Amino acid sequence: MTGAGGLLGGRLAALLHGQGFDVTAAHRHRAPPVGPAPLRVDLAGAPDVERMLDEARPDGVVHAAVISRAADCETRPDEAERVNARLPGLLAEACAGRGLRLVALSTDLVFAGDRSFVSEADPPDPLNEYGRTKRAGEQAVLLGCPRSAVVRVALVLGRGHGSRATSSESVVQALRGGRRVTLFTDEYRTPVDPESVADALARLLQGAATGLFHLGGPERVSRYELGLRVARAFGLPVDGVVPAVQSEHQGPDRRAPDVSLDSSRARRELGYEPRPIDTAIQESRPTRSS
Repeated sequence: MTGAGGLLGGRLAALLHGQGFDVTAAHRHRAPPVGPAPLRVDLAGAPDVERMLDEARPDGVVHAAVISRAADCETRPDEAERVNARLPGLLAEACAGRGLRLVALSTDLVFAGDRSFVSEADPPDPLNEYGRTKRAGEQAVLLGCPRSAVVRVALVLGRGHGSRATSSESVVQALRGGRRVTLFTDEYRTPVDPESVADALARLLQGAATGLFHLGGPERVSRYELGLRVARAFGLPVDGVVPAVQSEHQGPDRRAPDVSLDSSRARRELGYEPRPIDTAIQESRPTRSS
């Protein structure tokens, strides 16, 4: 598992380890979860990828390493290009050369957000540097490794790993700290929890399916509605969740209005059944240290 010190990669490494997989948690700076075998690496180029695979000697690879903050990708485009676009291709070539299974994580933000419940057949049209580089990484994986699958993961909620917070944890932590949180009423996602993603990854690793898969949650909700549900679940003041519209966004990245995912292929071919949103919300960490 690359990116095993990250919010999602670390949580997935722990969950797959708990399912009985022998996980090597490849990480750079941030610590991976307890349980999987840690492997500190800096994947700057092809020789580093080869050294990682030589040391880990895996049967398959889950690629979760990413520059995930959209604003960071806008301000550091060269780093975003290296990590999100070029690194997946290097890993795909190395896995293909060794006959390894590769499952790479991508994002719902490869879409422009101009229609609801997009499927794998819909053409991507990313609005920002994050989505553009992730789309390039998808293409590199699928072209470079015949035994590969790319999973587009929706907005993550529930319990994460490390100091970064999931979408639900960020609301809990802000409101508990006496801070208000502003969320868009006109931005729609299909939030999903790491447990549901890990279950799909396990099925992919144990099977032979290839190509694109969407892993969205069971409901299409606005970011504002999600924030209200988080506040209510933890008994926190709902008036601390402030409604806004996307036209008020002032960051360097463009926002996609609706990137809700159609996960029918994963349901049909993997038996994917994402857990209820409210169940995942309850598992959110109330503090950064928990």
